[in-house]
Amino acid sequence: MTSTSRKEFLRRIGGTLIVAAGVAVPCAAIAQDTEAFPSKPLRILVPFPPGGTADVFARYMGDRLTHSLKQPVVVENRPGAGGVVATQAAVTSAADGYTLLIVTVGHAVNPHIQSKLPYDTLKDLQPVAMVSTLPSVLLVNNEVPARNVAELIALAKAHPGKYTYASSGNATTSHVAGAMFASQAKLNLLHVPYKGSAPALTDLIGGQVDMIIDPLVSSGPHIQAGKLRPLAVSTKQRSALTPDLPTLSEAGVPGYDFSSWFLLLTPSKVPAPIVNKLNAAVTQVLAQPETREKFVALGAEPGKGTPAELQAFLNAEVKRYGEVAKTAGMRID
Repeated sequence: MTSTSRKEFLRRIGGTLIVAAGVAVPCAAIAQDTEAFPSKPLRILVPFPPGGTADVFARYMGDRLTHSLKQPVVVENRPGAGGVVATQAAVTSAADGYTLLIVTVGHAVNPHIQSKLPYDTLKDLQPVAMVSTLPSVLLVNNEVPARNVAELIALAKAHPGKYTYASSGNATTSHVAGAMFASQAKLNLLHVPYKGSAPALTDLIGGQVDMIIDPLVSSGPHIQAGKLRPLAVSTKQRSALTPDLPTLSEAGVPGYDFSSWFLLLTPSKVPAPIVNKLNAAVTQVLAQPETREKFVALGAEPGKGTPAELQAFLNAEVKRYGEVAKTAGMRID
């Protein structure tokens, strides 16, 4: 090998080593960051006011994850615009795994009823873990003269546009469930959105609105206290907590089936090892006997699934609720 070719060979080898080193350093940094994660407090953003179902699950998970992750997990309520305010805050946060967002069915509906979302529902966020699924209940205030679903449907059909259904806000779980009920039962009901489940239930008890389809977690205490009259559950099967309560499908709306789900998301650019670490931490909490006992008491099922499985689930739900929104004529009032 001549002197010139030897120098060229060494130059190329040196360049290759430099490139390799440049690749190795960030990889090592990512591995080191993942191993150290979490090294500071985390936060869970809730798109609704305190007291609602999403808030209940977020605070429970925050408390449990504080112990398992050895770092404080703070819950921040960011209500507004049907979940858009909190979602945008999550999307624009650092992609480091320290910001989580809890969402429900409304997250899959928003892209179909709001034309100018400041984020891409499927591209800007990624699933971390499913917290739970649970049934909702069709409730009326005690002054509504209907003792069952058939009577309620007859009343609403006799007085088109007179009866109202409340929700915890546009594109929320209760909005979707109510719109599905009105559409499938062929009723002309007036939607009245609130800023959260708590104020909606307060006005329902007070008689300002007539009905709501609300998760058992938030409505259960009012049912037990006799302040609201339950007529049916929203799921295919009856709830173990209310075995004598028929399903909406049984009670007069054949084929009606609606379940609430509560999913933790994080920005899409958070590295997979950190997302997997968070998924493992949530899975561990959900497997604890005290968690299962707590969720059973709330009428909820602990969630499950890997981030990849949950991404496929969310993709399917966005498509499904696009069809629901179109059929039910859902829109931002």
